[in-house]
Amino acid sequence: MRSRWIAAVLLIVGSIAPASAQPQRSLSAFDVPECDRPTDLPPLLPVPPPSTPRSPGTGGPSGEYDPGYFYLPERAPEKPKPTACGPAGRFWIGAGLELAWLKPTQVPALVRLGTATGPVAFGGQLTSPFVAGLSLAGGFWLNEDHTHGFDASAFLLPQSGTNTVIFSNGSPLLLPTANGGMFPLADPTLGLAGAYQAGFNTRFTSADVNYRNNLLCTPDARLDALVGYRYGHVGDEASLYGKRIGTDGEIVRFRDDISARNDFHGGQIGLAGEYRLDRWFLAGSGKVAFGAVFTETDLEGKFRVNGKVVPFGFYARPGVSGTMQHSHFAVMPVAGLTLGRQLGERGRITVGYNFLYLSSLTRAPDVIDPTPAVLTGNPQASIPAANVRRDAATSDFWVQTVSVGMEWRY
Repeated sequence: MRSRWIAAVLLIVGSIAPASAQPQRSLSAFDVPECDRPTDLPPLLPVPPPSTPRSPGTGGPSGEYDPGYFYLPERAPEKPKPTACGPAGRFWIGAGLELAWLKPTQVPALVRLGTATGPVAFGGQLTSPFVAGLSLAGGFWLNEDHTHGFDASAFLLPQSGTNTVIFSNGSPLLLPTANGGMFPLADPTLGLAGAYQAGFNTRFTSADVNYRNNLLCTPDARLDALVGYRYGHVGDEASLYGKRIGTDGEIVRFRDDISARNDFHGGQIGLAGEYRLDRWFLAGSGKVAFGAVFTETDLEGKFRVNGKVVPFGFYARPGVSGTMQHSHFAVMPVAGLTLGRQLGERGRITVGYNFLYLSSLTRAPDVIDPTPAVLTGNPQASIPAANVRRDAATSDFWVQTVSVGMEWRY
């Protein structure tokens, strides 16, 4: 029985072993029956055209580009610098020589010839000669665009004026006094010989400082608005001197010294512009200041009769002489026009015209009374208050100049 079971197992194993010894091949997509294969193949797709090669960038990385790599530029791109509004130069300074002429001084008729209604020997308009002065200007821009900044200027004229001397030459020299009277300074018919001397001098100074704000800027032109402060000064000094000698040796002398100081302070607004054509340029400005004039006047004198001196002059009478002060509203406009040429990168030469005006100030002739109440026998007699005309009038003043100057910008 046992032998029968062993024989059965060996028979089964022998039948399985040949089948497992043969290698088995897996089927693919092409292992299909011969009858199912297609007889025609589909057409081939066209070859795509080659892409245009990119030009290598100058700042890109070398080698093959890796999309997974984070590339950074070597440095940040530079911000383009703003184009400065011309002219060139962030700072500038200039100086000019000014040839000026002033408004003539209006003087009342202080001396007449012959009679009380005769020709005026001294009075009327006194024209000052041309006087040389100096002007200075400068400024700076707060930014590289040259659109915000400050500027300042100064105008200086030295003291100038006229000096007049009048001698008796056969005709009486008469000085008008109150109520149509006359004080004879020289009269040949009365045996009186005399002379009259008068000197008038004026000085002028002006300065300003402004904030500039650009309104218009083109490659060839610019226009700026100005807001600032202006100072002006007009000072007059006058001296009047008379001498009379009588037949009996009597000597009468008098001297009057008059001064008027006017100081203007005011806020200023204006416009300033420039147009450039190649190396030439034309610049102009117009400013007007509104403020107050503070005036101080002084009238002093001495009168001598036969050696006796009293502290009063012919015009500086009691009740009138001394120092007085007052103030009032005034306007000061200033205008200028300049033609210039560029020299190199920093230099400029200019030729210009300037006009400066001041309203409502007191001049030296406004201080004196042209018809004082003079009593020969009592030269220190007081003048009644009703007849005092001290500082009763005001005048205006102007200066015109032609200038030649140079300017440096850097």
